[in-house]
Amino acid sequence: MNSTNRALNRLLLFVVGLLVVAVGAAAATAVLLPSVRDGWKASADPIRDQVGTWLQSTPLGDTGVSWIMPAVLVVIVLAVVLLVVFALRQGHGRTGTVVDETVGEHGQTVVSSKVAEEAIQDALSARPEFVTSHVSTYRVKRTPTLKVSVTCRRGVSPADASAIVESTLRALDQLLGRELPALVQISGGFRARVSGSTRLQ
Repeated sequence: MNSTNRALNRLLLFVVGLLVVAVGAAAATAVLLPSVRDGWKASADPIRDQVGTWLQSTPLGDTGVSWIMPAVLVVIVLAVVLLVVFALRQGHGRTGTVVDETVGEHGQTVVSSKVAEEAIQDALSARPEFVTSHVSTYRVKRTPTLKVSVTCRRGVSPADASAIVESTLRALDQLLGRELPALVQISGGFRARVSGSTRLQ
């Protein structure tokens, strides 16, 4: 749950993984097979000569420097900037406000996400059915949404765990006077592992 497109994330990971695998396979092949290694060495000089010819035939004005090198540098800089922007966007989507609305002409109701998170966390921590629990708030399509993750003890039914979490959420809804969207994620315990439940309320 962040502000980065999931398909873009997976595409980037796939491309990077494919490049790493290809480079690793080529290096391993060159090391393990003498014929491939000799072929690389034999083709190195012609490739170097061809690159030199390209650089000499593409001068940048009267500088004597090929325009290919500055172009490659610009592409590298752009790639680095895009990767930095991509990295900085990871983990975003968190919000510090779970309720923010105007009441009348001169009033405004604001409820911090910490209030909701700690209220649910305290209620779930007291339940013996759960080993751990974690609550966070994200903005999904401009709507604050709670994410409640619980880890059940072995033998606890996911249905029972879901009922406990939903009961806690309903209590918070009654306290705030509104129903908050929530994602409930249940894991842990043998029965929970084979019957995991993720539900959007």
